[in-house]
Amino acid sequence: MPRFGAAQAVRQFQADKRFVVEFGGQAGKGIMSINNRKPPFNDVRVRRALALAVDTEFLAEEIWGGTMLPAYSFVPPGIGNYGEPAYADWKSMGHLDREDEAIRLLTEAGIGPDNPLAVEIRFNTSENHKNTAIAIADMWKPLGIEVSLLNSDTKTHYAVLRDKGDFDVARAGWIGDYSDPQNFLFMVQSDNPGFNYANYANPEYDALMKQAAATVDLAARARLLRRAETIFMRDLPFLPLLYYSSMSLVSDRLHGWEDNIQNVHATRWMRIE
Repeated sequence: MPRFGAAQAVRQFQADKRFVVEFGGQAGKGIMSINNRKPPFNDVRVRRALALAVDTEFLAEEIWGGTMLPAYSFVPPGIGNYGEPAYADWKSMGHLDREDEAIRLLTEAGIGPDNPLAVEIRFNTSENHKNTAIAIADMWKPLGIEVSLLNSDTKTHYAVLRDKGDFDVARAGWIGDYSDPQNFLFMVQSDNPGFNYANYANPEYDALMKQAAATVDLAARARLLRRAETIFMRDLPFLPLLYYSSMSLVSDRLHGWEDNIQNVHATRWMRIE
């Protein structure tokens, strides 16, 4: 739903009292891919500093008009066969504390006023993608980061990522085909060049993913995948930005409606009274 229409729709249908507005998560997310092969982005301190400075709450509420949810993990909450995802350890930190930590990490990595970091953010054509990139550039300014923006059409944008073209940071997104953590975590396996836009390669991560693939016990498999996500959130090949969300207008006469992560609703379970 366009951001300008969300608040208007909520007010209209809540006042009418014939419908309720249901918000739910969705098996998808928006991310920024960081080129892990390119200095200085191959330094985890730099990637962590970039992540710390991004205010995902602001992006969700102000840029996307409340139609997205702020992300603090790679696997969205509510995914099946998993439990709670591995949240970022800065989730509960205040934003100023996060900025201070980001500056400390950049200084430790040799980046500062005498050696400023220049970052190009690449994004595919969309007004909200553009506004997101502008907002992130503004969030990185207090760190002394010089940001430039590069827009291209969607086909060209993803061709650069898929074909391992030169980039610093690039917008990307993913909607899971099925509700399972593997459907997200597989993206940064080193043997998955089509979706591993970040050029991430970690043997420990790969080994956990392969072990999980051979594990039939769902609880044991979930533990392995969560260990893999914990490594992901430590190394940050992607910056998690936003969870996709869904909004539905549901009549109070409709019974059998159950909100779910995939926003799929079989009519055979529903009835109108």
